[in-house]
Amino acid sequence: MLAKNPSSRVNQLFFGMMMGAAYWALGEYLLWSAGSADGLSFWLHVSGFWPVVIAISVHFILTFTGRWPKEKGLSRILQVLLFVPALVLSLAGVFTNLLYTVDYVPEIGWVYVPASSLVYYINGFYVILIMIWATAATVMAYNQAERVRIREQNRLVCAGLICLIICGALSGIIFPRMEIYLPNLIFIGSMVFAIFIVSAIQQYGLFTMSPETVVPEILRTLPDGVILTDPDGRIIVANEAAGKILGVPETDLPGQEMVQFISSEVCDNLRSTLVNEGSVANLEVSIARPSCSAGSISGTLVRDRSGRIAGFVLVLRDISDRKAAEVSLRVANEKISILSQMTRHDIGNLLTALSGYLDLLKATNSDPKNDVYITNCTTIVEKISRHLQFSREYQEIGSHEPVWQQLEWLVMRGIAAFPHNGISITVHVDPVEIYTDPLAFKVMYNLFENAARHGGHVTRFEVSSKKEPDGSLTVVFKDDGSGIRKEDKQRIFEYGYGSHTGIGLSLSRDILLMTGITVTETGEPGKGACFEIRVPAGAWRSVRVRTW
Repeated sequence: MLAKNPSSRVNQLFFGMMMGAAYWALGEYLLWSAGSADGLSFWLHVSGFWPVVIAISVHFILTFTGRWPKEKGLSRILQVLLFVPALVLSLAGVFTNLLYTVDYVPEIGWVYVPASSLVYYINGFYVILIMIWATAATVMAYNQAERVRIREQNRLVCAGLICLIICGALSGIIFPRMEIYLPNLIFIGSMVFAIFIVSAIQQYGLFTMSPETVVPEILRTLPDGVILTDPDGRIIVANEAAGKILGVPETDLPGQEMVQFISSEVCDNLRSTLVNEGSVANLEVSIARPSCSAGSISGTLVRDRSGRIAGFVLVLRDISDRKAAEVSLRVANEKISILSQMTRHDIGNLLTALSGYLDLLKATNSDPKNDVYITNCTTIVEKISRHLQFSREYQEIGSHEPVWQQLEWLVMRGIAAFPHNGISITVHVDPVEIYTDPLAFKVMYNLFENAARHGGHVTRFEVSSKKEPDGSLTVVFKDDGSGIRKEDKQRIFEYGYGSHTGIGLSLSRDILLMTGITVTETGEPGKGACFEIRVPAGAWRSVRVRTW
C-alpha cells in the first residue's frame, strides 16, 4: 500500500500503525514467554513505547475520517498535544518502573502489575482521553458520510482500530489494575482488527488493493501462526509463521483444507466447539509434519452482518519443544522417584537391623552407664525413621491430581488417625467440599497431633468453619492449650523448627498450597492455639448434608 502511494498521509500513518501494532503484539508475546522476573522486566521496558502506538492509531483514525485539521499551525499544535505526552510516558515506561512493576501471582507466574504512581494515573487519563477523541471522530465521520462505500470503509476500519485500542487498554491498563492477567486481549484485538481490514478490502476496495498484498502485510510480523478459513475449513489466507508450523510454504496454504494437517476428528471437534461456544483456547493437537510434532490452537468464530457463519480465525503455536521438555522432566522425575524409593528402602532395612541390635544390647547390657548411650541411639533411629516417613509423604504431594473432598470427612479421618484419649473433640463444619490434594487428611491429623504434642495440657479441640464475605471459606482449629508465642507464629511452618521433627506443619502448608489454600496461626499465647485454613472462592462448594 505504501509503495503504491508513498505520498499519501493516510497510507503513511497506516503503515506506521501496522508496524507499531506488530511491535506491540510481539512485545506482549515476549512478555508472556519470559520465564523469570528479570526476563519479564527486560521485555516490559523494551515494549514500553505502546502509548506511542496508540497515539499513531488515533492520528490515523482522525486523518482517515477527515477529522484532522488541514491548517498547518493547528495541525502542528495537535501533533504536539498528541505525541509529546505519548513519548514522555513511553520513555517513563522504558527507563523507569513508574508505569508497571513485576510481581509473582500463584498458578500464573510472573506478571506485570500497575505501579501506584502519579505517572501511571496520568498515563491512564491520557489514553482514555485520546480514545474518546478517536471514538467521537469515528461516530461523526460515519454519520456524515454520503457515499455508502466510504461509510462502510469508515465503519470497518475504525471499528477494527477501536477494538485494537480498547483491547490494548484493557490488557495493559484496566485488567492489571483489577488483578486479571489472562487472557491477553492484545492478541485478540490484533486478530479482530485483521478481520475488519480484510472485510473492508474485499467488500469495499479499501486502499484499492487486493487481499494478496494487504493481508500478508498485516499478518506477516505476528509471531504465532494465523489462519483464516471459510466455514468448511478451507484456508483463505495464512501468515508466514503458519507456513513454518505446518511445513508448507505460506503461498501454498490458501485453498488447502485444515484436515490435511490435523486429524478429521480434531477438526470436527474444533469446528463444533467454535460454532457452539464461539471460541476455543489452547487446544493441543498433533501435527504430522517434520517441522512441528505438537501444536496448540486457539480460535474464534466470525459471522457476517446477517449473522451467518463467515469463517474462523485460528492461531497456531508450535509447542514441540515444550512437550519434549515435559517428557524429559517426567522421565527425570520417575528416575528420581525410583532412586528415592530404593534409597529409603535400603536405609529402612538398615535401620531395622540397627534397631534390633540396639534392643539386644539393651537386653544384655550389664553396665548402667551404657543405658543412656543405648537410649540416645534408639532415639536417633526413631528420628531417622520419621524423616524417611516424611520424605515418602512429601514425595507424594502433587503426584496425584487434586480432587473434591468433603470437609467433614477429611476432619473425621484426621481424628480417626489421632489417639485422642482424654481430649474432647467438637466438630461443627459446613456441608462443603474443598478442592485439594488427596493427602489433605494428613493436614487435619498434623494439626491435632501438633497441638497435643506441643500445646501443654490440652483437653478440648474445636473445629468449625465460616463463609467469608469475599466468597472464601475459613476452617478454624482451636484448642485450650498453652498457645504459641508471637515470635514463633511464622517459624512453626519452617522445616526443621520445633522440638520434634519440625516437618508436620511444613508438610501441611505445602499440601494445602497445591490448590491455593493457606494456613495461619492466630491464637493468643496462654489461651490456646488457633489455626485458620483459608480456602479461596472457587476451591470449595456446598453439598448436600451427609450422615456418618
